[in-house]
Amino acid sequence: MKIIKQKMYKSNSHTNGVKGITYLAHTINHEIGSYQEHFINENYNFTVKLSNGEIVMSIKIAQDYEAQPSSVAYDRYEIVADTFRKTE
Repeated sequence: MKIIKQKMYKSNSHTNGVKGITYLAHTINHEIGSYQEHFINENYNFTVKLSNGEIVMSIKIAQDYEAQPSSVAYDRYEIVADTFRKTE
């Protein structure tokens, strides 16, 4: 099996939104660790490096959270929680 490494670029944009969505995803999956930093990946989403793995979220969900946290529906951050990949 060939492993393809994505190009990612460190980002400081929408940090409050990324951290907020990371916290909400943690309330669904308690295995999700704490926020470390985030990157823009090749699909123009955020890949979030955690203390024990990573999650992926759209830039839009981070923007929406920053604009109005209560506007982000449960099913949207449930999708983020489902992207959790634990670091070996």
